[in-house]
Amino acid sequence: MIDTTTQSTATTVATSHLRDNLPRGDSNESAMTVSFYSMEEYTQVKAAWEDLELRISDVPLTCSWLWTSTWLANYSNVVRPIFAVGTVGGTVRALCLLSEVRGKLLGVFPIRSLYLGTAGEPHGHSVCVEYNELLAEPDYRQPFLSALHQLLASRTDWDQFVLNGVNESNNQDLILPADNRTKDASIRSRESRYFDLQACRESGAEVLEQLGRSTRSNLKRRVKQLQPIEVEWAESLDQARDIYRELVELHQARWQAVGEPGAFASPRFDQFQRQLIEQGFKQRSVVLTRIRSAGETIGCLYLLNDRNRLLDYVSGFASFDQVSSPGLVSHYLCMNEALVRGYDAYDFLVGDKRHKENLGKSSNQLQWITCERKRLAFTVRDQLRQLKQLVKRSPKVDQND
Repeated sequence: MIDTTTQSTATTVATSHLRDNLPRGDSNESAMTVSFYSMEEYTQVKAAWEDLELRISDVPLTCSWLWTSTWLANYSNVVRPIFAVGTVGGTVRALCLLSEVRGKLLGVFPIRSLYLGTAGEPHGHSVCVEYNELLAEPDYRQPFLSALHQLLASRTDWDQFVLNGVNESNNQDLILPADNRTKDASIRSRESRYFDLQACRESGAEVLEQLGRSTRSNLKRRVKQLQPIEVEWAESLDQARDIYRELVELHQARWQAVGEPGAFASPRFDQFQRQLIEQGFKQRSVVLTRIRSAGETIGCLYLLNDRNRLLDYVSGFASFDQVSSPGLVSHYLCMNEALVRGYDAYDFLVGDKRHKENLGKSSNQLQWITCERKRLAFTVRDQLRQLKQLVKRSPKVDQND
């Protein structure tokens, strides 16, 4: 874990192990103190995290204790969790999880990476966090990040600081500033399309009326062909479990049919989802729906409820040989139900699929950001990339000349 140290600055920064209760007093009641804690202090951090959530009206799902603790239960043995706790006057005002991962770049150079939130899992096992955030009272977010960045900048025992799936609209203060040891951040943006259910509801229109002409025509035809249709919205945990079971079967069958392992080939991923459903269903943090036509399932949807926005997390559909456009129809019917149930938006998250473009009429930009130290490993990697591009652009020599 990152070593402990203390700096004396305008914003107090400290790292230490928690031995008694959290929080501890601070001699400067207006200063933000940031401390790092390990899994050894899990019980005390849990109490502080849950207490802070009670004082924040709109907690992002990905930094809720529900999501974070479920992730830790399944991934804390493959990453090294570090809890960053911000206190002012002895009261916890901000928290975040940092995941420390050690690996090798180019199979040679040892690299130590710090990820914000529930990220850094081995390839093929990731929960793929999007709308990644930290937990902070609004007035203390900026002081916490300033102190955290200052603390990270003072350390030499990391090589990368990585932000996965953060919203472009509020991520500027998350980015670690460049200095004489850190390069400018590398940023990759991806579109997350969504349908604005609240605006649709306020306009008095139906979902179908808000879609493009060709999409409307296609949906009318498909829905008519599939009648009678049943939209099953899980109202009990047993129902949710049953929908999830069938979703996994459908998801795996479609991906394996094209030679891919499918998300649920990872036992960790599957166990994370099962535990999240068990813990989050009563809180309405997860939603499971099943669409049937004449008693046959055409699609199962597993959605996350993030501050009254439904996120299209993972799904399973009948094969195209059985049903035409099963994803388009399933999501459209689920959107109709979500409109009636009072949700604010239906977000398809990132990914290039036709139904996202057809149904998601608005969009956010999510970003994957990496802040790297000036290391030989990254210099070698960048030079190899440049060489590869030069080889691609160079004209080929005709062997017959």
